[in-house]
Amino acid sequence: MVRNAQRHSPSVTAMAKYNKLAGKHIVVIGGTRGIGRGVVEASLESGARVTLAGSSQRSADKAVESIKAEYTNININTEHLLGLGCDLSSQETTESALDALLTKAATLNGEIDHVVYTAADSLSLGNLQDVTPEVALKAAHMRFLVPILVGKVVERHLRGKKVRGGGGGGDKSLILTTGSIASKPTPGWSVIAYFAGGIKALVRNLALDLSPVRVNAVEPGIVNTGLWDPGYASLEEREAGLMKMAADLPVGKPGAVEEVVEAYMYLLRDANATGETVQTRGGQHLV
Repeated sequence: MVRNAQRHSPSVTAMAKYNKLAGKHIVVIGGTRGIGRGVVEASLESGARVTLAGSSQRSADKAVESIKAEYTNININTEHLLGLGCDLSSQETTESALDALLTKAATLNGEIDHVVYTAADSLSLGNLQDVTPEVALKAAHMRFLVPILVGKVVERHLRGKKVRGGGGGGDKSLILTTGSIASKPTPGWSVIAYFAGGIKALVRNLALDLSPVRVNAVEPGIVNTGLWDPGYASLEEREAGLMKMAADLPVGKPGAVEEVVEAYMYLLRDANATGETVQTRGGQHLV
């Protein structure tokens, strides 16, 4: 009698229905720092197997070591945390590097369920009159070319293994990252806005091309990460600068990684969401 009641207790039922990422394999491209690292940590805390990809094996190993040390005294299993290098800097080798990454991740950490792309380089290109074709094309690599190739490679690795019906069983997905500049124009950001807006359109079309694999994006606003470092001399200066930038937002501050990451976790869990861009901008659209 007691055993039967325990079997059907609310906590056990809730675990089965809502802990959808437990045991799933999530690959985070750009997972060594910033938002990507936050997705790695949140996925581990959800019981997932995680492969983080850095620009080199050294950076990936360093991130894994750091995360494991951080969780030493917390009851979070990091046994299935894997770090792999994936150099995306060369246009000629990007696709093969992505293909090798997903192949190795599946071999070492099991079948892949979700891929999250957060890799990026510095944000601002400065005054429009200073932009040259070389500068624009270099900026386009990580924000224009690589996301397309990620979609292409993900189709090969995930699409054929998807079971229709979702519900956390056969659900597969890809999440890309854009930025609030796609929706809120700001002087001096024309080139980055062009790329960011393109990601939103790409996601809608990839959701059709890769179906039944789900494809979505997250659109963060001002978030306190190292992407802003090139514009500041120190961490303290960066934090002060971002606070000034965010002072007029309704929330009155820049977003924290652990806050913005919740948007990614939602998209990973909701098997009914595809072709969507989830915005987490601190009310930036209101001012």
